[in-house]
Amino acid sequence: MAAKRKNDHKRLIIILIIITLVFIWGNSMIPGKLSSDMTDWLKGVLSKLFPFMKGEEQASSGHLLRKCMHFTEYMILGTEMTCLKNASRKLDNHGVLLMGLLAAMIDETIQLFTPGRAGMLQDVWLDSAGFLTGFVIVTFIRKIRA
Repeated sequence: MAAKRKNDHKRLIIILIIITLVFIWGNSMIPGKLSSDMTDWLKGVLSKLFPFMKGEEQASSGHLLRKCMHFTEYMILGTEMTCLKNASRKLDNHGVLLMGLLAAMIDETIQLFTPGRAGMLQDVWLDSAGFLTGFVIVTFIRKIRA
């Protein structure tokens, strides 16, 4: 019974990872104009929730919001991948971190071929930092609980 539950747990994590990657890479396939429109819509929603954001030049351009989204989506992916590593025991830390870097590189490569988008090395670094943050959070929590 415990083995079945553990396998179900691993399957759920894998499904979440796939959903997260589809979300990340799917957004990278959205042409620049539409992506900018989506950012503007989200920026409008956030400015209503947090009116103090309206005056910031970078916040009002959407640049900061896009960078926060990059970091956050990769932090979620790093959390999921680290949970999978902990559940499966077939992955090691180096493998998990390498997968995060590869996911970020694929993401930016997709943008090189998407109209109105640009793959940027700085975003690979930002994505990797988000992934590493998720990895560290899960690892830290796990050590505290042990």
